[in-house]
Amino acid sequence: MNDIKEEVKEKIKQYSNEEYFDGYIKNEFLTDNGKADIFLKITSKEELFDSKTMGNQLDLNNGIYKFIDSKTSILDNNIKIKLNIVSENIKKKDLEKVKHLISEHYAIELYKAQKEYKKNNIKFIKLIIVGMLFLIFYAIIALSSTSKFFIEVFGFLFSFTLWHAFETLMNTLKDIKIKRESITQKLVMDIVFNNNEQ
Repeated sequence: MNDIKEEVKEKIKQYSNEEYFDGYIKNEFLTDNGKADIFLKITSKEELFDSKTMGNQLDLNNGIYKFIDSKTSILDNNIKIKLNIVSENIKKKDLEKVKHLISEHYAIELYKAQKEYKKNNIKFIKLIIVGMLFLIFYAIIALSSTSKFFIEVFGFLFSFTLWHAFETLMNTLKDIKIKRESITQKLVMDIVFNNNEQ
């Protein structure tokens, strides 16, 4: 039992350090110019598009987006990505459509993330204003009243509101910023095709 624990500890130590991870990223993705290459193999047109979509609402198979998101999730957001789509027997017009749909998908995702950021930024500002009002009420009551109940109530409301504002700033807004950077990285990635169809 102790041997297994020691082996697990050793593996955690081996694979959770920055040096190993940086080596993995360098070997698997990075090119000589510091960009990251991602390869997506498509063998048939049926793999490309979501069969439930059509016309102007045509979209890619959701598995393609999942693949891209999975591969890019371990890369720093400041690394330029080149998506290499390797395909056979797929017409050039379909590949150009793929390029357009990928860009469109991440543009929409960026719009949604930006909307979420604005909503939470307004929430943060409102919490700060309400928190400061509670602080003013707390100070007025503390100076002019002997009622411990109201002092404690406004003290709690002031603390809770400002704590919630701080949590929104440090966690929610920070997470959305990172998400927004990740989406933008994929929105501006280079998409190239290696198409064997003549």
